[in-house]
Amino acid sequence: MIDSRGGAEVPQSEGAFSPEGVDLTLIRWMLSLTPAERLRVLQNNVRSILRLRDFARRA
Repeated sequence: MIDSRGGAEVPQSEGAFSPEGVDLTLIRWMLSLTPAERLRVLQNNVRSILRLRDFARRA
C-alpha cells in the first residue's frame, strides 16, 4: 500500500501488532523512510493538526 502523503510504501506483513496492541507496521514504515522523508511526514502532520485547531476555534 502506498501512503498518499509520504509516497513511501507501507509494509503489509504478518505480526502487524505487538502483544500490547501496538501497530508495528507503522513503526517499520517510519523506520524505512529517510530522515528527510520522516521530517516531511512530521511536517504534514503538524500542518494538519494546526488546520484542525483553526477550524475548531472558528466553530
